This record gives sequence, C-alpha cells and structure tokens, in this order.
Amino acid sequence: MISERKAALRRTTLHLVLGVVLLDALAIGIYYLTDMARRPQQTQTIFVVIWTAATAVTVAVLLRRVRMARRL
Repeated sequence: MISERKAALRRTTLHLVLGVVLLDALAIGIYYLTDMARRPQQTQTIFVVIWTAATAVTVAVLLRRVRMARRL
C-alpha cells in the first residue's frame, strides 16, 4: 500500500503537471482563436511574455505545494 505521504506527494506532483498542461492548452487555444500569428510582432511578444510569466507563477505556486508535501 502507498503511504499517505507518498500519496500526497503524487497528488501534488500531478497537480503541478496538470496545472502547466491546462495553462498551456488555454494559451494555445487563445493563440489560435485570436489568430495571433497574423498579429503584429509586438503583440505576439507581449502574448508570449504574459504566457511565460503565467507559467512561472503557476510552477512556483504548485512547486511550493510539492515541496511542502515532501516535508510531511
């Protein structure tokens, strides 16, 4: 049987992976729905910067939870 600690670690790691995958899916969807490839270069750059920042924040928050689960 998997211990409660390992189960918590797996769950938080899964949340980390799913959070990034869902954020990327959302960003890719927005990219294609707004036809970003045909937008000016500056608009594309701003989009990518926002996407990258959102990914970094998501990873930082969820990775903190993984680290906390490891300490339990």
